[in-house]
Amino acid sequence: MIYKIRIILDAEEDIFRDIEIDAGSSMEEFHNVIAQSFGFLGNEMASFYTCDERWVQDEEIALFDMSDNGSDVRLMNETFLEDIMTEDSPKLIYVYDFLSMWTFFVELADIVEKESSISYP
Repeated sequence: MIYKIRIILDAEEDIFRDIEIDAGSSMEEFHNVIAQSFGFLGNEMASFYTCDERWVQDEEIALFDMSDNGSDVRLMNETFLEDIMTEDSPKLIYVYDFLSMWTFFVELADIVEKESSISYP
């Protein structure tokens, strides 16, 4: 399955990208696609956060586990898009570069069949 996802940068003037990506992609692959599509190098810390329909932040999915004792933080390379984003919970918050706090609103717009003639993302 292919997820059609809209990503909106929370800035003075909204900037958005529409991305089509395989639902089986890891959250780390999704992070890389978002970073590249907005012109970032992808070398800063980042996290996804699950959220409710009002964008209230919940569980973190981190790029790296920065804790000293190995916490219960979910990691992007071990978590898959289809396990996090569903029709029942179609929204995520993505934060890139914790010094600049680039914040993105990520929303599942549609789920479609994969087309063999298209290269995703």
